[in-house]
Amino acid sequence: MDKAIAHAGGWEAWMNTRTIEFRKTVIRYEPGGKVKGRMVQFHKYALHPSPKMRIEWESNGSKGLMINDGHQAWKFVNGDPATTQEDINAARGNTFGSHYVFCMPFKLRDEGTHLADLGRATLQGGQVVEKIRATYSKGTGDAGGLHRWTFMFDPGSGRLLANHLEFAPGKYDWTEYYEEKPVGGLVLSTRRLGFHADVNGKIGSKQSEIIYDQLRTNVDFPATYFEPPR
Repeated sequence: MDKAIAHAGGWEAWMNTRTIEFRKTVIRYEPGGKVKGRMVQFHKYALHPSPKMRIEWESNGSKGLMINDGHQAWKFVNGDPATTQEDINAARGNTFGSHYVFCMPFKLRDEGTHLADLGRATLQGGQVVEKIRATYSKGTGDAGGLHRWTFMFDPGSGRLLANHLEFAPGKYDWTEYYEEKPVGGLVLSTRRLGFHADVNGKIGSKQSEIIYDQLRTNVDFPATYFEPPR
């Protein structure tokens, strides 16, 4: 894990990164490979001491906003609160989840994270990887005790290559990380591919592609930026 963090810029660079913002393009695919939909979002995060997130987008003439102050999450559509349980769950899941995946591998040092070294393995394409299993104490983050992640790292450089996620009992997906770029003092992947997968990590059809650009760090956000609109 130390090698992975050093490869991504080092712990000091992470702690010196107060905020980060970027544009996130999400492309969804049908099982046959045809593009099913495309969404462009703008993400803004405060990173320390507790993460806060703000996600904005436009779709079909409507403006969406999700805010997470580190404890509670809200969703708004055209400035109006979206208050169904599904909307609340979406706000929490999208804000916490997007922050968690984008900020790897640094999030693996979060309190309540338990790491297990699973040794080396060979992926379907022949790449040899170091496997690390991450589980979480209940009450950790937003899914403690629920999700189980297995991360794959390059044994030589420590670069994060992929992860295998059990996101619900008996349900799995696979993510691959590409196109590392400097982001302030950090080095982060700016493109991800998501696939259906089984319990053993066998990859199925591609389901998503995510592209990050317009990245900036240590931006000064307004004091009220991570509070719900009044």
